[in-house]
Amino acid sequence: MVPSIQFLPEEDTSSRTSFPLPPAPEAPKTAEHAYNSPDFDPLNAVHIAGSKGKGSTSAFIFSILSEYQSQESPIRKLGLYTSPHLRTVRERIRISPSKDAPFHHTPLSEEQFVKYFSDVWERLGLMEDCAKGGPPFARFLTLVALHGFLEEKVDTAIVEVCLGGRHDSTNVLHRPSVCAITSLALEHTDLLGDTIEEIAWAKGGIIKPGCPVFTIPQAPGATRTLQKIAAEKGAELTIVPVHPEVATMELGLAGEFQKINASLAVAVAASHLRRMGYSGIPEDITSAPLPEKFRRALRNASWPGRCETRECRSGRFLLDGAHTVESMDLVGAWFAKKAAQHESSRRVLIFNQQTRDAFTLVRCLRNSIRRSAVGAVTEVPFHHVIFCTNIAWEKNEAADMERASMIFTGNSGPENLTLQTQLISYWHGIPGEEMTGITVVRTVEEAVRCAGGVGSVAGQSPLVLVTGSLHLIGSASEVLETLEEGVHL
Repeated sequence: MVPSIQFLPEEDTSSRTSFPLPPAPEAPKTAEHAYNSPDFDPLNAVHIAGSKGKGSTSAFIFSILSEYQSQESPIRKLGLYTSPHLRTVRERIRISPSKDAPFHHTPLSEEQFVKYFSDVWERLGLMEDCAKGGPPFARFLTLVALHGFLEEKVDTAIVEVCLGGRHDSTNVLHRPSVCAITSLALEHTDLLGDTIEEIAWAKGGIIKPGCPVFTIPQAPGATRTLQKIAAEKGAELTIVPVHPEVATMELGLAGEFQKINASLAVAVAASHLRRMGYSGIPEDITSAPLPEKFRRALRNASWPGRCETRECRSGRFLLDGAHTVESMDLVGAWFAKKAAQHESSRRVLIFNQQTRDAFTLVRCLRNSIRRSAVGAVTEVPFHHVIFCTNIAWEKNEAADMERASMIFTGNSGPENLTLQTQLISYWHGIPGEEMTGITVVRTVEEAVRCAGGVGSVAGQSPLVLVTGSLHLIGSASEVLETLEEGVHL
C-alpha cells in the first residue's frame, strides 16, 4: 500500500492540556528513534520562530543567502521549510540548487516529495499498515523536510517553526547556526498561553546554548522573557532595529511592516554567513552600509501571498493571507496606499476566514483602511464586498488532481455558507456600510468572476483585495493563473 498524507492525523490542538508534546530534545523519541537530533547538525540550520513575519523573514534570509551560493563556497545548496502552503504541500519544502534558481522553481518535485515521504514512512516502520496512521501531520512533514535536506546534501536549511517553538516539531534542531524570533503577539492562546510572556516563553524555546539569537523590539514583557531564556542558555540575544538603508529601500515584499522583517533578516543572514566562513560581512551589520549582495537580495525577495499584486485581465488583485487583528491592520494600511494610487477604480473585497473571528477581522480591516486612507476611500473603503469559502472550483473543475482539496464537493462544512451569510448582516450593521453591495458565493472562482464583473459594469478595471486566510490566497492564486491562461471553466 502506498503511503499517503491522508493517513496522517492532525495535531490535537483543542487546548493546552490536550497538547501532550514532549520537550523538544525528547521529540525524536516519538518517532521510534528513527532520527537523533545530531543527525541534523550538517544542515547548519537557521531556526525562526515568532507570531508574525516568520515567512517573510525566512524569504528575505533565503534571498540573501542565495546571493552567496556557488559550487566553490560553503553554501552550495540552500533549503527552506515553511508553513502553511498556499496550493500544494510541496511548497513547504524548497531547495535552491544555485543562486540563479527562480524562487517558484524551488519546491520539491513530485518525484522528490514521494521519495522522501516514502523514505520517512518506511523508516518509522509504518509500511505494514498505512491505514493505522502515523505521527501528526506537522511532525511527519518536518521529518520529510529534514530528511530530504540531508539526502540532497543541503548546506544550509532555513527552518520556520510550525507552531510555538519550545514543543514544536522543528525543535529537534539542537545545534542551529543562528536563531531568530520575529514579532510576538497573542495567538494560539489555548496552546501557548494567555499572556505575551507565555507566548515569548513558548517561542523562545528554540534558543540553544551558545547560539546567537536575534529578535526585534517587542513588548517589554516579551523582551524580558527572551532575555531571561537567553541568559539561562548562555546565548547572546541581539535586538535589531530597522536598518537605516532598509528604511528607505524598495523591498521585494511590499508593505511598510516588511522593513523590520528585512532588517531582522539582514542581521540573521550576516551572522550565519560569518559562521559559515564568508569574509567581508560587517560585524556591525545593523548600522553599517549593506553589501551590494544584501541590497540586491532584499529588492528581489519573493514570498507569494503576502502583500502581492497581480495584474490580470479582469482587474488588479491585491493578495494577502492576513488572519490576525494585527496583520489585518497592516493590510488595511497597505490597501489604503494602493487605493490612493488608483482612486478611480471600483474597490472590491473578497474575504473569508472560517476558523477565527471573521467579524472582528473584517471590522478591523475596514477601520484600518479608513484611518490610513485619503479622499473618497475614507468614506467608501469598498464599493462591493464578496464573501466566499476557500474552495477554488466547482466539482470536477480543478486544474489537476494534486490540488483536489480545492474542489467544491457538497453542502457540508463551510460550503453551506452559514458564516458568509452572517457576515452580510454584520457588515451592513457597521455605520456607513448600510448600502454597500454584498455578494455571497460558494467558490473563489465565482468570487473572482464577480469581482471582475463589478469593474466591467463600471467600465473600468477594479482594484480587488483578497484577504482573510492563506488558504483563500492559495485558491485565489490558482484561479487567477488558470483564468489568465484561458482555461475553459
